[in-house]
Amino acid sequence: MKRILGYTAGCLATVLALGPGFAAQGPENSFKEPTTTTHAQKPAILVSHSVTGTVVSVNKKAETFSLKTSKGDTVRLKADTDTASQLGALKSGDRVKVSYKNNQGDKIATKIEPA
Repeated sequence: MKRILGYTAGCLATVLALGPGFAAQGPENSFKEPTTTTHAQKPAILVSHSVTGTVVSVNKKAETFSLKTSKGDTVRLKADTDTASQLGALKSGDRVKVSYKNNQGDKIATKIEPA
């Protein structure tokens, strides 16, 4: 009986002594080989989207406008250099289809056409 208790105490002491070392490694480093590559910053990938809706408001000075979609969502868009000239012709109530790209949280209108 003393022999079993001594064996159990020895195993427990070993686990307690080595356990923190294994825990410090963490699971993400357990089986991975070290790498020495550096990561270059990825360029922003601009994917074109489109939305169709009714013009709610136009702010020519800020070069922005808002649409209300058929689902009832309001979408705020900013005109790019090519579409800014079209803001003068937009008025509340116009139905339009807008192609846009997301850029750092802004929706940038790249094409505005009647819907």
